[in-house]
Amino acid sequence: MQQFVEQHKEVLKATMPGVKGHEVKLQQLDDWWGKVSLIGKINSLRLGSDILTSMDVTKQRFNLLQHTLIDNLLQEQTRKVLLYDKACCQMAMDVLTRNLFERTADIGFLATDQQICQFMAQADTQETEQAVLLRHLQHYVANYSVYDDVVLLAADGRILLRLNQQHSATHSNDPLLQLSLTQGSSYTETCRYSDLQPDKALSLIYSQPVYDAQQQVLGVLCLCFNIADELHTIFSKLLIANQHSMMALVTADGSVAFSSDQTKLPVLSKAETVQRLKLHRHEQKNYLISVASSRGYQQYYGPGWQVQMWTPLDTLTQTSTLPVTDNTLAETGLFPALSAIKLESMQVNDELSLIVLNGEIAAARKHAIEFIPVLNAIRGIGQDIYQVFSSSIDELAATIMHSQLLELTTLAELAADIMDRNLYERANDCRWWAQNASFRQALAQPDITDAQRQALAQQLAYINGLYTVYQTIYLYDARLQLVASSTGDAGGVMEAGSAAEACLKLSQPQQYAVSDFVPSQLYQQQPTYIYNAALFHPSHSEQVIGGIGLVFDSTPQFSAMLSDILPKDEHGGIKAGYSACFTDASGQVISAVNAKWQAGTVLPLPAAFYQQALQQALTRQCELGGQRYLVAIAPTKGYREYKTSDGYQNQLFACLLLQYQITAGC
Repeated sequence: MQQFVEQHKEVLKATMPGVKGHEVKLQQLDDWWGKVSLIGKINSLRLGSDILTSMDVTKQRFNLLQHTLIDNLLQEQTRKVLLYDKACCQMAMDVLTRNLFERTADIGFLATDQQICQFMAQADTQETEQAVLLRHLQHYVANYSVYDDVVLLAADGRILLRLNQQHSATHSNDPLLQLSLTQGSSYTETCRYSDLQPDKALSLIYSQPVYDAQQQVLGVLCLCFNIADELHTIFSKLLIANQHSMMALVTADGSVAFSSDQTKLPVLSKAETVQRLKLHRHEQKNYLISVASSRGYQQYYGPGWQVQMWTPLDTLTQTSTLPVTDNTLAETGLFPALSAIKLESMQVNDELSLIVLNGEIAAARKHAIEFIPVLNAIRGIGQDIYQVFSSSIDELAATIMHSQLLELTTLAELAADIMDRNLYERANDCRWWAQNASFRQALAQPDITDAQRQALAQQLAYINGLYTVYQTIYLYDARLQLVASSTGDAGGVMEAGSAAEACLKLSQPQQYAVSDFVPSQLYQQQPTYIYNAALFHPSHSEQVIGGIGLVFDSTPQFSAMLSDILPKDEHGGIKAGYSACFTDASGQVISAVNAKWQAGTVLPLPAAFYQQALQQALTRQCELGGQRYLVAIAPTKGYREYKTSDGYQNQLFACLLLQYQITAGC
């Protein structure tokens, strides 16, 4: 940061009228001091040179401090924007990476779907069979609404079936077909133009071969991810507080895959990949470009993309409208460099006052009355200089504090959003896997053999291997007896807190049941959520014959969500003073990172905070356990249909905390 500011000091200064104004004012006072001092030297021969020499030394200290102040003003004004921009880029990249990781699991699971395999194994299919599979895929996309098309390709490129009926092509020449066949049983990730979606300049497609029981290739399954819709949602939220900036997803070759401003950064235009902070001129305008690459999630790093934020240089000094809730916030220990400058300027001014006082005493003794006005003028100049130092530092501290509050609020909202997005996938998974034909056929039988239980366990283990966010996945029958699990367990009755009983009362495939966040035998007596969906009889669609339960691996998953959003230091660790937690509406902690309040304890915030946060995310100053904190609280609001229109109610909050101390002497 310091090197960047030094390299572009004059350009940055030109866009910061406040910093430039303080510099000009200090220079004017410095020039006036020089003139007054010269007058003193000419008219004070009787006084001697000691007083004037001491004043010159003090003036030099002010000059050095002046340069330090201007450099710090530039750095802090730039830092407050760039740190926020960098955080936004990383948030967008992390959210997208998490989302795409789920897609890599989806394609692996769906490529083994029994109905798809059976359909693709037929040499000729009738309209009735096509309609049945089409409804099957429609139901899938109704659950996983992030897809805008599903396509089944024969090995020769023929389009056997597709969800989007608006496209009339019957054949594809896209190279992803052969690449997928070459890859074998692993997925292929393709991001570019594809004739599978001719109306789009760029598509993101996950593909994988489909095999029959003898492991003969039947064709390739393609899931088309609606990346434009996803990135629009992510970028829009992050740009609410900085509407002058642009965000873009840039591919490894420097092409814009998606942009928040298509007029200035159109898709497929060249933006160049950058590895660090950059000053860039584009269309007669200077931009600061911040960047973030994927940090990976569950060993998945994505296609080598990066997210960039372009902030116009002339908007650096514009501040947020977010109010500072307490005047003492600008006097916290969050700004040590500025506080040190302010303290030193106060000390220098005190020294100058003593020198002037000594000069007045010496002038009185030697009857050098003509020197008194000079001393008074220099005293006034010193006070004016200190006022410039003080006001500039206070103004900047308040500006940075606005940014600090905005950052905390944004991070809290992001944490809540990530939680909703993650649990949205869990609600989707249980409902879709409940449609598995093998599961339904097995549970429809009056008795299940040991061989069948073993086969079911193997299928569950395969799924669990793809979807590693679950501790275990299991099936139970209408008597609440455990039938099979991904960990090999079988037999026994489902525990009362697993939501299995509620699941068996469901009447629609789109419904699901979730346990409370309580300790479970299925999770080593630790608290977690268990997602359940009902299995309906293959022939009697209204008869519930059992359920599937997904034990969410909540401890590491929630911890990772919180850790990912917390600001990091230069070594990649969580910045000092920051902590975060998820709580319920009563303040009981569900998960915490770097905090005193661990799962099961209560975060002792006033109940009014949570009520106010339901209307809008907020930041407050409070004292907890004898320590001062800035606390940001954001409610979970749901994602797509999850918690918004599917009937599930579970109000949670994300809390970000920044510990600080009032700095003595400020």
